[in-house]
Amino acid sequence: MEEIQGRGKALENAFFGERDKELLQKLKSELEGKHDREALSAVSGIDDEKVLDLLLGVGVTPESLAAVSLIPLVAVAWCDASMESTEKEAILNAAGAAGIDKSSASYELLGSWLTERPGSDLLDAWKAYIGVLQANLDKTAFSQLKASVVNRAENVAESAGGFFGLGSVSDREKKAIADLAATFG
Repeated sequence: MEEIQGRGKALENAFFGERDKELLQKLKSELEGKHDREALSAVSGIDDEKVLDLLLGVGVTPESLAAVSLIPLVAVAWCDASMESTEKEAILNAAGAAGIDKSSASYELLGSWLTERPGSDLLDAWKAYIGVLQANLDKTAFSQLKASVVNRAENVAESAGGFFGLGSVSDREKKAIADLAATFG
């Protein structure tokens, strides 16, 4: 009987020990998530926890935030389900122009988006980010941002083909660019 009680107690301790480990891991994850959210907020100026969680959920970190500006270009390049080498080159040129160093986390994150088509949640996170910017930028700055995003997206779309850039923007790319522009209201 004592042996059964002893084994029962050992099993109980093992269960609660495992449960405690799970709870400690959950707490650690929550604290890390809060720290990541606070760090991203400090770098981006975004206070909206939903937007921060969306950005963190798609792999954006404080170190990779610069890559966020390239999400619309990635979306346009992938809208026809393939990434042309000329589109990839145009996006990498845009990254260089944005000051994204090849050894940075932003460049690494961008590289993953260029290699494997990201999910729609990436563009959703970008749209939420634009919504926050709209609330915090004056109309002129927001209008300039829109023009810049649309222009760079059009450049990526035009890079994909055609003869001297004529007829190279597909209907899907035109629709994707219109969707980006609509995000700005």
